Amino acid sequence: MMACTMSQEQQEHWKSGWGFLLAALGSAVGLGNVWRFSYVAGENGGGAFLLVYIAMILAVGVPLLLAEFALGRSTQRESSSAIRAIAPASAWRHLGLLGVLVSSVVLAYYAVIAGWVFKYLSIYLLGSGPDLATPGFATAFDTYVAGSAQPLLWQGLGLLLTIGLIALGVERGIEKLNLLLMPALGVLLLLLAVHSTTLDGFAPGLAFLFQPDWSVLASPKVYLAALGQAFFSIGLGMGVMVTFGSYLMPTQRLPRAALTVVLCDTLFALTAGLVIFPAVFSFGLDPTQGPGLAFVVLPEVFAQMRWGMGVATVFFLLLSMAALTSMVSLLEVPVAFAIQRLGLSRPMASMCIGAGLFLLGVPASLGFGWWSDVLVAGGRNILDAMDFVAVDFLLPLNGLLLTLVLGWVWPRKQALQASEMDRSPYGHLWHLALRFMLPVLLATVLVTSLLQS
Repeated sequence: MMACTMSQEQQEHWKSGWGFLLAALGSAVGLGNVWRFSYVAGENGGGAFLLVYIAMILAVGVPLLLAEFALGRSTQRESSSAIRAIAPASAWRHLGLLGVLVSSVVLAYYAVIAGWVFKYLSIYLLGSGPDLATPGFATAFDTYVAGSAQPLLWQGLGLLLTIGLIALGVERGIEKLNLLLMPALGVLLLLLAVHSTTLDGFAPGLAFLFQPDWSVLASPKVYLAALGQAFFSIGLGMGVMVTFGSYLMPTQRLPRAALTVVLCDTLFALTAGLVIFPAVFSFGLDPTQGPGLAFVVLPEVFAQMRWGMGVATVFFLLLSMAALTSMVSLLEVPVAFAIQRLGLSRPMASMCIGAGLFLLGVPASLGFGWWSDVLVAGGRNILDAMDFVAVDFLLPLNGLLLTLVLGWVWPRKQALQASEMDRSPYGHLWHLALRFMLPVLLATVLVTSLLQS
């Protein structure tokens, strides 16, 4: 039997600046923009949540994303090794391991949800969408996720495809995938958004998304949800953007890249809201349906919509492509760690880690069926508990610790040079944000999260 050890490979690089931007955007744009953003916005008051979310993106997302890109490019190392490079003699040198852990946990349960998406895409591609109405859309979804064989099969198939793409490498796998899928994602989303303007619920959906209900701002959970969504959507605190930055050549402008990724990611989420909420309001359904919004509410909408089968097929194709680009990005973090720190070859690291994360995700998949009576963390099922721990606790915690390292341990002059902010009149403000504003904000949200839990 072949052991999971190989010699360390040379550092890879993006072939082009466009390849890097689309790969970073592919990591950011995923189920978090369509599936998660829609139901989190619905549960937290629509327009008011959107304002808080944009504020979090600007105050936390842009400065931290720029810092992660800069750390990766300046050290030419994956996230764990990058922090060791700037703090070799400090206890902080172990911090990068937390990012590897977070990305692994997120991918383990993310693959379960992605499996549901792939299954629903197959249903509509085969023309079986109307069959979901026979038992009822909620019953059909509950019956499917309560099974064992099929959910595990689709979860495994999604991970197998992800493993294969990661094994091909940075240029031949990740970059080529995003060069193909990201433009296609944008086209599909725009087509669906244009279709939404023809629906009766377009005006109410627009009002729900953009008209603030100021009363929800009194609830601390809105701020926690907005920050968690910002981290989840952009991919902060997972090691992804540090790792992607390590594959950069010196010619790419980092401040412009960070702003481009954040802007495009936010526009993608907003456009997804314009696709989903008009459809929901057109048929008098509840926009606060939680995760079932994509798998119960929208299939019911598609069934009542003219050309519904075609729209449903395009929608789940869009979700599938978004899920795949994000899964590839998440798997790259532990794989890069295994290559640079453990000396594994890329194919071997991809297979070994992918198999391990499949097993880690099995309880989340079975938590709706065999293990549905296992409730943890305040009555949550296993998948919801993993999502809560990763997104509402570990991501802000890792973000907090990362800002302390980047702001206080990494020498100011090196940080400014690495980020190219030494050429900007806002460089001083950026570094002050890393040192003071971001740690205070993240600590406040983290403490609030723990107290509420």
